[in-house]
Amino acid sequence: MQFEHVVQVNDLTDDRIPNITRAQLWDGIALRATEPHRFVVGLDEFDLEWQSDTRLKRRLELPGVVVHDVVTFDRQHSVQYDIIPTVDVAGGSLTMTIEEPEPDALFVRFRYCARYVEGIGDELPYDLFVQQAYVTMDIDTIRIIRDRVTLH
Repeated sequence: MQFEHVVQVNDLTDDRIPNITRAQLWDGIALRATEPHRFVVGLDEFDLEWQSDTRLKRRLELPGVVVHDVVTFDRQHSVQYDIIPTVDVAGGSLTMTIEEPEPDALFVRFRYCARYVEGIGDELPYDLFVQQAYVTMDIDTIRIIRDRVTLH
């Protein structure tokens, strides 16, 4: 399943909501990779296996499954998560890209490529359910980032 959507970060037409900067947004997106417990509901355990300036490898323990992924950072632009396929996890990817069509008009594009370990029959309803879960989680990610900025 391939799926993408965009979440608006700053609304330049609403003065009641303070804007965040690209640097603050970047810090929050990077934080999702390095401190996933702040963003991933149900995360039981997390280990950072290795890290460099532009990449890291993680081990995430979720209910009933262990996921290993490699995260690649393109500073101030994007973060890409690549799930390492195993017997229990088919693999897949997520790319989060900051878009700024005009100054301070920040958006994040979320691109998913999900694979399934085994056929699930009629995939369309399942895909729609997964897509809705992704959208909810991604909107929550932006909310967490905004809350973190306004609290500091």
